[in-house]
Amino acid sequence: MRPTTKTDVKFEHIGAARLYNGSVRIDVKTMQAVIPAGEIRRLEESWPAPIYDISDVMKNADAVPVGKAWITRSGKAVMILINGVQYVSPLAQVKGMLKGERKYANVSMMCPTQPNTAHLQPAGVTA
Repeated sequence: MRPTTKTDVKFEHIGAARLYNGSVRIDVKTMQAVIPAGEIRRLEESWPAPIYDISDVMKNADAVPVGKAWITRSGKAVMILINGVQYVSPLAQVKGMLKGERKYANVSMMCPTQPNTAHLQPAGVTA
């Protein structure tokens, strides 16, 4: 199920994005990724920026991107897509991190919530 509205999705904190030597390092439970220093400007100008796996970059300077980051249409968040998994970070926190006002920006995963169907059950019947 793909979440459609803010009422059927829960944001689960899963990592952080930090400024590291001019680049943005994204640490999530399963991996570490990086937006190179030269690509941060693209993100700030509302263009998608490529994301690379840190281990790939360390082995090969010509590594292939594993995802991308972009500012949402609402202008309130940065969407991060890594290996087909979607994460989100508040734009205000990302901007604060880039300016040096914050140590990190929260990175969360959007998880679908289970709809409350208890009111649809007949009286005395349990699921």
